[in-house]
Amino acid sequence: MASIIRPKINRRQWPRHEKKYLVQIATSLQSGFSPASVSNFSRGGLCFVHSEILDKGAVVMVRLPQDLVGLARDVKGRVKWCVPSGTGGFAIGIQYEEPLRWTRYE
Repeated sequence: MASIIRPKINRRQWPRHEKKYLVQIATSLQSGFSPASVSNFSRGGLCFVHSEILDKGAVVMVRLPQDLVGLARDVKGRVKWCVPSGTGGFAIGIQYEEPLRWTRYE
C-alpha cells in the first residue's frame, strides 16, 4: 500500500520573512528594554530569542528598527508560545495586537 503525501498547509495570514535583526523588548515598564534577536517576522508577529522565559499570553513591547519595517516604531504584542532555544535562552513567538499596515518587505 502506497503512503499518501499530503502538502503542508500554510495557516499563516501573511508571508514570513527569514531575517536576522536585533530588536529591543520590554516585558514591563519597570524592566525597561533589553536586546532580543529576531529570526523571522511578518505583518502579524515575529519570533525572537530572549534570555528570559515568558508566559503564554504575556504582553510585550517590541521596539522595531527602521531597517526592519521601514519606519522605527514600538508595537505591542502577546506571547503565543515560548520554548527553549537550541542556541541558549528561549525562542518566543508573539502576535502583534494590530497587524503592521506596512512593511518594507511587502
